[in-house]
Order: sequence, then structure tokens, then C-alpha cells
Amino acid sequence: FFSRDLGSMRARALCRAPHRPPWLRAKSFSSLVMADERCPALLHVDSFTRVAFAGNPAAVCLLDAPADATWMGAVAANQNLSETAFMWPTGASEVEGLEGEPARGETFELRWFTPSVEVDLCGHATLAAAHALFSAPGGRESPLLRFGTRSGELVAALRGEGCIELEFPASPPRPLLDGVGPTRGEVALALGLPVDKVVVVGASDDLLVALPDAGAVAALAPDLHAVSRWPYRGLIVTAAGSGSEADFVSRFFGPAVGIPEDPVTGSAHCTLAPYWSGVLGKSTMLAQQLSQRGGELEVEVGGEEEEGASARVWIRGHAVTTLAGELLIPPPRTVPVVSRLC
Repeated sequence: FFSRDLGSMRARALCRAPHRPPWLRAKSFSSLVMADERCPALLHVDSFTRVAFAGNPAAVCLLDAPADATWMGAVAANQNLSETAFMWPTGASEVEGLEGEPARGETFELRWFTPSVEVDLCGHATLAAAHALFSAPGGRESPLLRFGTRSGELVAALRGEGCIELEFPASPPRPLLDGVGPTRGEVALALGLPVDKVVVVGASDDLLVALPDAGAVAALAPDLHAVSRWPYRGLIVTAAGSGSEADFVSRFFGPAVGIPEDPVTGSAHCTLAPYWSGVLGKSTMLAQQLSQRGGELEVEVGGEEEEGASARVWIRGHAVTTLAGELLIPPPRTVPVVSRLC
């Protein structure tokens, strides 16, 4: 009975004209919002991958105006992905073009939420948000997007073959202060490795630890309970790559913020890129994150601060949309509406 009923359902579906969500027909941001103007479009995007069901998934919610933070947090919790990006248009302005010349670019407000908290910076959800805009049929008027965020202005540029370039502030690792954070022995114990196989490089928002080779990074099974007690957002573990496929590899563990292991962590590469640039003597590098889903990035460092450290990091990658639909629970109105009695 079930098979017969399922077959008839498929037959009816084949005879029916295919439904294309309005966002797929969009030519401007305003038309990306679904037919019901108060029900925003919601996408799932796999970032830092060229194929579906790899890389790091993020949800992207396309709004036409600011939304209540409590509502955004509830939507993110319901998506249960590591990050959900919310954005709405704010206009157009001059931004630096691909060759350093001023160019017109669309501007948006962008905020990121994990299932439990709002965060200041997220690389893969920024890539997902830019991909959602750049991949809409009809394209953008400009290959540049500027996002206003809690970490300042971020610029996304569309490169060739669907590659998106993101610009972030560099966050090079700093030497650990005495008495702050775990000792080298405590790190080795949490990683289940001999002390002489572990190099504690330093810390930014995350603790950066270098291992002897990529195999050690791939095989790692850290004590996440111990890691969660350290005074950092997360733990970055890294090693040199093979050179042909990657200059360096890494994994990211963030149990303190509810992420046991992140598939691909764009923001962690704001720390990894300046570190490996100094080690390898290269400004542009290929990177792989060796999580179960895996991910690929190209990173570049540039700009000089007073201390001579790299000031900016450019992260490049691809993304794939896996789901597009309509969020049926719209954000609450900012102005209370008095109900009318019939």
C-alpha cells in the first residue's frame, strides 16, 4: 500500500509544473524576500567546498529590515547549525575594488548566531551570506559586497569561477603570559600526546598548537572536557601540509562555545595565516581543515602594522547552496500593532 501510494505521489509530482522559490528568480535583494513580505527566505549553504554535503554548513536568513535579537537567536537555535547568518540591506557606498581602486558596492548589516549565543566574527557564515547574494539569478550590480558587523566592516569580492574572497583583520598568535592558560604538559595531556610532540605557539581568541605532521592532526582525539576549561574560545591544532595539496592543515575544537569540532573555521585562519606565513616565508597559501567533512581555503596575508605583523587576511573559497525555502515564523514587528476586533 505504501509503495503504491508513494508511486502515485511521484507521478503527480512529475506532472506538476516545478515550483521555483522566489529567491531563485530574484534580481535584487528586495525580491529575495519571499512572497509574503514578512516571511524571510532561509538558505542552507555549505562553505569552503565545491561539492554539496562537505565543508561547513551555515544557515542564511535574508531580511529586509533589522530583526529582534531574541528572534534571531531562536531561529539559530532551531537550525541547530554551528552558525546562522542574518543580513539586511543598508544601501550602497564606495569600497576598495579588486585592484585597489574605489568601486561601488552594496552594503548590508550582518550578524551571526550559534545555537546559543551571538558571536563577533564567523568566516564560513560570511562566505555563505556572500554566496547567497552572488549566486542569485540575475547577479549583483557590483562584484563587491560590504558587511557591517560587530567586528567592523568586512568586504566580500566575487572572483572567477564562483570563488569568493573575504577580507578580515589578522589575529596573529601572541606569546602566552605566565600563569595564563594551560601549561605545555597540560596541553599534551589533553591531546593524548607526548610533551615533546607538542608546540604551544601562542594564543589570540584561540590557543594555537603545532604538531609534527598532518597525520598527527588527522588522528587527534582530544579531551574536550579539558579543552573547555581553558580560557579561550577554542583550540586550533595545526601542522605543515604536503605542499602539493596544502601548505598547512588544521582542526578546530570549540567545546567552550558549544562546538565540539568545527568542520571548517574561517576565523581561525586569521590566526593560522600570519603564523604559517612567518614559518614558510609565503604570503599566499593553500589550507585544508581535516575534519570529517573537510574543507579547502586559500589564504593571503598583507598590510603592515607598526610591529611588522600582517594586518589583514584574505580568505578565498567556494560554497554550495543545499536548501532554499521560506521561514514561516516572521520576526516580530518593531512597532506594536493593536489588534482589531471583528
